[in-house]
Amino acid sequence: MIKIVGVLVLLLSSHVFADSVSLHIFRSPLGINWANPWKMTVSTLKNSLANTHGKRAFSISHVFVEINCNSTGEHIYRGQTSVDDSGERELIFKQKYGMGVMFHTYRGKYETDQGILRDMAPYEGSERRGTFTALINPTSCQRMLQYEREYVERGYGQVYSGLQADPLKGEGAGCSAFAVSFLRVGGLMEAFTKEWQNIIDVPKRFVGGPLTGKKVNILKILSRPAAKWSNKEAHIHLEAWNPEEMLDWVNQTHETILGGGVLDGYEATIDSVGDSKAVTVDLFDRATPTGPIWLI
Repeated sequence: MIKIVGVLVLLLSSHVFADSVSLHIFRSPLGINWANPWKMTVSTLKNSLANTHGKRAFSISHVFVEINCNSTGEHIYRGQTSVDDSGERELIFKQKYGMGVMFHTYRGKYETDQGILRDMAPYEGSERRGTFTALINPTSCQRMLQYEREYVERGYGQVYSGLQADPLKGEGAGCSAFAVSFLRVGGLMEAFTKEWQNIIDVPKRFVGGPLTGKKVNILKILSRPAAKWSNKEAHIHLEAWNPEEMLDWVNQTHETILGGGVLDGYEATIDSVGDSKAVTVDLFDRATPTGPIWLI
């Protein structure tokens, strides 16, 4: 009897049944190379042509968010994408947006439970998939659900925005900014989340479309393999959440803990299914923000 009670106390104290938020992360088929404008452009084009044998391609990588409020029995999957995958190609090749496609606002498609589970299933066990989970308190979980409801009510799910957009400012979102916004709403932006970003200065000479009023033929970018991200010329500063950086962090953290290491300052556990790795971090004691959800 004493042993049973001890096990129960251990389970409860480690928040096994806590509410949680998870980011389900998918790498592009061949990887997007952010090293410079030329490498990003070439790798993006290669990924758009990759054969994924009938599965959803996630050609520029992707993130879904899962909110599991065990405390109230509420459990949802959500995601943000564009209505038409061909929209980017139209802008690049016909309207000559160049790297302006990174900042363009598309018609959005708000993704929900059944479609997400269908698209994730073929990648179970794939090295292209990984999961980050944070254990959270019930108040934070309810705040996230409130945010999701208001996001839909305000119509933001119909707006698939560029990498610069902030969903909490009502600007719509790309998939990764949308997923990370739930962590922001829950007060869960830990130091390690900074490793999930790419920070670059995009030369305006490569940016076409409304931002610059110019047309930029893709050949202009492809003919300059030595060009760099640079703030020493006219540029657009970009701080973008990158699913591939997220997945790298999950895989590296998993390897560290598997080898006997720790995630400094955190109680973290790992799991895996085939080549798909998962990391769970206990953030139950993080205080739930009490201010307004929206920054507008």
